[in-house]
Amino acid sequence: MASPWSWALLLLLCGTAASVDTWCGKAYRASDPAIDPGGRMAPPNLSPALLLDLRVRPRVQPYLEEDETGIIIIDAPLSYIRGQPYDNILVNQQSSANLKSSSNLSEPPPLTFDVYRSDTGRLITSDVKVAVNSTGTVVGFSMVTFPPSFSPYNISIASSGDGKYMASTQFLRLPDRTDGGSVTKIDSLHGALLVNTTESSWKNSVWKPLFPYSFYLNGNWLIENPNNMATFKNYGYNVLHIVPAGGLGYNFTQLDQWLDEAQRVGLWIMYDMRWTYQNSSLVEWQVNRLKVRQSLLLWYTADEPDGQVDPLDAPKRAYDLIKSLDPYHPISLCLNCENYYFEEYAAGADIILSDVYPIGTNSSWSTTYETACNITYGCCGCDNCVGYNNLSNVPARLDTFREYQTQLGLPQKPLWGAPQAFGNSEFWKQTPTWQEEIVMNMLSINHGAKGIIMWIFPTTPELTNWTSKLAQRLTDSLASFMLVAEMVSGLTVTGAPTVDASAWIHGDWMLLSIVNPSHENAVGPVAL
Repeated sequence: MASPWSWALLLLLCGTAASVDTWCGKAYRASDPAIDPGGRMAPPNLSPALLLDLRVRPRVQPYLEEDETGIIIIDAPLSYIRGQPYDNILVNQQSSANLKSSSNLSEPPPLTFDVYRSDTGRLITSDVKVAVNSTGTVVGFSMVTFPPSFSPYNISIASSGDGKYMASTQFLRLPDRTDGGSVTKIDSLHGALLVNTTESSWKNSVWKPLFPYSFYLNGNWLIENPNNMATFKNYGYNVLHIVPAGGLGYNFTQLDQWLDEAQRVGLWIMYDMRWTYQNSSLVEWQVNRLKVRQSLLLWYTADEPDGQVDPLDAPKRAYDLIKSLDPYHPISLCLNCENYYFEEYAAGADIILSDVYPIGTNSSWSTTYETACNITYGCCGCDNCVGYNNLSNVPARLDTFREYQTQLGLPQKPLWGAPQAFGNSEFWKQTPTWQEEIVMNMLSINHGAKGIIMWIFPTTPELTNWTSKLAQRLTDSLASFMLVAEMVSGLTVTGAPTVDASAWIHGDWMLLSIVNPSHENAVGPVAL
């Protein structure tokens, strides 16, 4: 994360072979000419014929020995981007414009699928009905023929009879842990983290959704007062993410004391390896040292690797190594650039954070380097952002990352927000007000963020006060509701066009979030 005290170091770390300093692949010093950074996701070529984009994925990763039943999710959306030709006459009679809205489609008959174990061809279940142009069809199956293993299993689906439409996926059913360490699952239906609430035994355990809400934390603050760990927890934050100082990053004797105290007060650990993730020996040493901690939630490897122009395969190499050592926890990283080698960098994580800092920065002119900022040149502290203090840049980036995954045909990885909670330095000439901070938080959530880790703590007393108030709600039953409910984002709002609204629906209950991202007051009635 580009902080007031680390930005200068970050600038020294990034550069091209020709010794031109770059950020997101762009030259940014007035002495250097613009270069095309490349790495941009281009708009996909559209198919002239309608396609069925059939996909299958495990609902939960990883499953454990204790799980007697597994669930797969089948998605069958219609697309002009990718998939297999779909020739149902009821659909093809519609116009191309109407096909882009599922509400305008004539309803074709459902498809029927069989589910197989790929390596043996053994039938797992049959006669699975899936509506055309639908997502999220859940199918349960017995785990009895899948013994616990550290190797993934492959399963496939094929349309019954003709096998015309096919898709496959992998899932893990790991042995239960016997070393006292924790397990964090990802629910791919809703993007939630699932944590175990039973400390004494894995058997008959209770898995509950967790909404991570916290800050990146400057460890010096913990040194100032031995009670600061409990103070941090009492503010309502539920994750401890200490930012390593540099080099190896930690005094490990001190770190052990902090992590012991974090477990005592009830904080989950998000362990940061930003300075060492490209050193396989150090990664292995750290993972083996910490993976048995009961409060470990997830790993964090690369911090803005796209901005710093790290080797494209570096995050994935670290990911593969960590998974070989610890398949029980997810891996996260934070991407800073709007459109720079997304596919390559995102391959190194189960969870992608997005840090967009729009407050107090001029997105078109760098006051630090006295240069213009555009898609091929300059560094303004908010890559390819629009406007000044424009809070809508925050959700727009999450939407963009989600769209990239759709275009690439990838299962949607959970996205988290990393809102700005600092200022008055470098590119950022002011700190967010408490209203701006809460809006950035809620806009992220409205656009599907399943966790919030703000940069950086300590922050101002005002932001501490108001994020603490929000933390009390987002880490309790309210968050649990959002993490198990069907989300409806991008609701149409009339009467106040800048207002952003989303809803979560579960059974007979609905939660509605309405946010005004404009600095102008929205006065008068609105309709959803």
